[in-house]
Amino acid sequence: MGGMKKRTVAVAGVGIALFCLFLAFRNVPFGDLWAALRRAEYVWLVPAMAFVACSMIFRVFRWRCLLSPMKRIGFWDLFSAISICFMMNNILPARSGEFIRAILVGKKHGVSFSTVLATVVLERISDALCVMAFFILLVFSLSVSPDIKQLAVALVAGYLGLLALMVAARVYPRAVEGAAYRLFAWISPRAALKVRGAAASFVDGLSVLKDGPQVAYVVGHSVLIWTGILLTYYCINRAFGVRGLGFPGYALLLSMLSVAVMVPSPGYLGSFHLAYKKALTVFGHAGNVALACGWVAWGSQYIFINLVGVVCLWREGMSFSVLRREKEAAEGELGGG
Repeated sequence: MGGMKKRTVAVAGVGIALFCLFLAFRNVPFGDLWAALRRAEYVWLVPAMAFVACSMIFRVFRWRCLLSPMKRIGFWDLFSAISICFMMNNILPARSGEFIRAILVGKKHGVSFSTVLATVVLERISDALCVMAFFILLVFSLSVSPDIKQLAVALVAGYLGLLALMVAARVYPRAVEGAAYRLFAWISPRAALKVRGAAASFVDGLSVLKDGPQVAYVVGHSVLIWTGILLTYYCINRAFGVRGLGFPGYALLLSMLSVAVMVPSPGYLGSFHLAYKKALTVFGHAGNVALACGWVAWGSQYIFINLVGVVCLWREGMSFSVLRREKEAAEGELGGG
């Protein structure tokens, strides 16, 4: 049954990727795309990948801060875990790499898997709040169409709901866990146990932040991370002569890419390219140039992150098959067996 479910998820992911690629390539002749790729100034990829590396380094410092109340962990161990996580996110569906980095750090340093996963959950909440800030910028931007503003308003409302849930979980932790279980218990007791496990990790993650300076440190590094991501795409866009986006344009681009990477396509294939193309064409750039930017942004990061991940995997003395087995065992543990 488990094998059938995995095959179904894999087939669905490939189908989604192909559909998104169809939408991305629609009305863009291959000759025009190839011409845009040939004209690009690829020297801009050097600073772009430097900013990718900087973002990863800032993630290490942020995660180390969140883990510090439990245990002080060295920079390179955390860097390896994050690099392997990103590589596995490129390969496995549903961002499964997040489980893997919690496994790597937890086993190596004697910290429980659920405790480490709680800090990963908190990291993702921090990233979600940064994305919400980009959506808010879009709402108040005069240079964005009403349709985009309406989408931004809807997504901001969703993120505000997440923020309200965070506050409720911090004040009434056990009540939130119980409500999560009861909400899904009528569908499937097994699913309810997994949801309750996820809710417990969510609650535990919030309890890690105990004082103002720690919150400020996490927020500050989240801003640095997303600044590095923004500058990555700025450099790639400059390689194709894309100018004039301004802050609203990059807010739209980052917002749409953040939604695109939630789509369960393998390695964000298709969803990333479609989102990149849509964001740039909103600001008047040609479809072939926008799609070429998307392909280079996706491909350069995919290669860079996977190469770093393979080196870190070698450093840890592990293999892909071992990682997959560990992930499946951890998911079973989180779901209560």
